[in-house]
Amino acid sequence: MNEYVFLIRFSTQKTLTPEQQALNTEKWGKLIQLWTGQGAFVGSSLITQPGFVVTGSQRQVEQGVVADADFKVTSVIRVLAANLDSAVEMAKACPTLDYEASVEVREVQNRPVQVKID
Repeated sequence: MNEYVFLIRFSTQKTLTPEQQALNTEKWGKLIQLWTGQGAFVGSSLITQPGFVVTGSQRQVEQGVVADADFKVTSVIRVLAANLDSAVEMAKACPTLDYEASVEVREVQNRPVQVKID
């Protein structure tokens, strides 16, 4: 099994009603419970608070988000799947798609790190 990340993007202009938020949360809970039962769920993080963007060799810092075509990342889901096609099929179950969100699916690769111990 390989690890994949789902980057959930929402329009910067989209706001869910309290009823839609409650339904979305309920659907996510059921989906995560299903994936957990299947041994596929690794973790999830909501990204709701404002942040900072650090860019370039000068390390310029600006408050805000990186928005691509007026979409911003609102959560990150980590799952295990046999291959990319299986991960894409899993992503199709994401309830936020009902609210015009998008889900980017990427395979996670371990970063090679060399640790020198003195």
